[in-house]
Amino acid sequence: MRRLALLCTLSLVFACSKNDQVNQQTGPLSLNEQVSAISGAKLFGAAMAEADLDLSGKSLTILAPTDASLQDFLADLEVEDFSALKSLIGDSYYNAWLGSHIIPEAAKLENLHSAFVPTLAQNSSNRSVNMHFWRSKSVVRINGHWLNIPGKDRVLSQGYLHQIDEVLRPATLNVLVSAHSSEFSILNRALQVCNLAPLLNNDQNQYTLLAPNDAAFDRYFQSMGCGDLDGYLADHGVAALTDLIKAHLINGAHSLSNLSGRNLSSQLSSANLSVELLGGNLIISRNASAYSSQAQVLVTDITAFNGSLNIINEVLKLP
Repeated sequence: MRRLALLCTLSLVFACSKNDQVNQQTGPLSLNEQVSAISGAKLFGAAMAEADLDLSGKSLTILAPTDASLQDFLADLEVEDFSALKSLIGDSYYNAWLGSHIIPEAAKLENLHSAFVPTLAQNSSNRSVNMHFWRSKSVVRINGHWLNIPGKDRVLSQGYLHQIDEVLRPATLNVLVSAHSSEFSILNRALQVCNLAPLLNNDQNQYTLLAPNDAAFDRYFQSMGCGDLDGYLADHGVAALTDLIKAHLINGAHSLSNLSGRNLSSQLSSANLSVELLGGNLIISRNASAYSSQAQVLVTDITAFNGSLNIINEVLKLP
C-alpha cells in the first residue's frame, strides 16, 4: 500500500514538473506572435518581427493588412519576404512603413473618430507621422483610400487589432491634403493644376505647408472678383496660381508653435512671412511691416512624413 502511495506521489510530482517545464517553454506570446495567431494576419505578425520598434508596455491599435494584401504588396515590389523588403527600402523607412499601421492608443473600431491621427511612424525629424482617418459607422477611409474591414476588435494583450484590405504607407503632405477633402478640395485641385503635387509627395525633402481651407479660398476668389478657381485661372493663369501656392510653402519642416517672433522665407522669394503669437492665436503675416495680409493658424503642426501641415483661415495675398 505504501509502495502504491509512493508511486502515485512520484507520478503527481513528475506531472506537475512536466507542466511547469511546458509553461516555462511556451510562456506568454509576444505581440507579433499574438498577431500571427489571428487568422489572416500571420504575415503582418512576421512583418512586425522584422521591425525595430519598441512596442513593449504600450497601448496600441494595429491596422493589420490581410495576408492576401501583403502577398500582393511583396509581389509588386518583387521581394520574397520582409527581410528582403527591409533590405530594399532600408531600416528607417521599413520601421516607418510598419509604424504607419499602428496607432499609439487602444481603441475598438467604433471608438476611432474622424481626425488626423498620430501613428508610430516617424519622419526624419523623429516626429510621429499622422494618418487621416475617417469613419462613418462601418465605412472607413484612411489617407483617402476606402478600406474594407474583414475583421475588427481582435483583442491583444496591449489593445486591439483591426484587419484592413490594403497596405498603408507613411502619409506625405500631398496625401494628407488630398485625404482631407472636406477642407482642402480647392487646394488639392490647385496642387494638381500647378503640378506641385509630386513635390509634396516626394519624401526625400521636408516642407512646411500653410494650407488655406476651402472657406479661405472662397473669400479670396470673391475678393479678386473671379468667383472660383476656374475664374481665377481664366483671369490670371496657371503661373500666377503656382506663385500663390509656392508663397504658402516653406522649405524645411518647422513647428510653427515654436517660431513666434521669427521671419520665414517661402519658396517665392518675394513673399516672406512672419509668425506671431497674438492673444493666444498664431498669426501668419505677409510683409509684416505693412501687415498687408494675415491668417490665423487653425490647426498647427500636423506631421507628415515629409514635413508639417498647418491649416490657415485666409489665403495670404501676394505683394
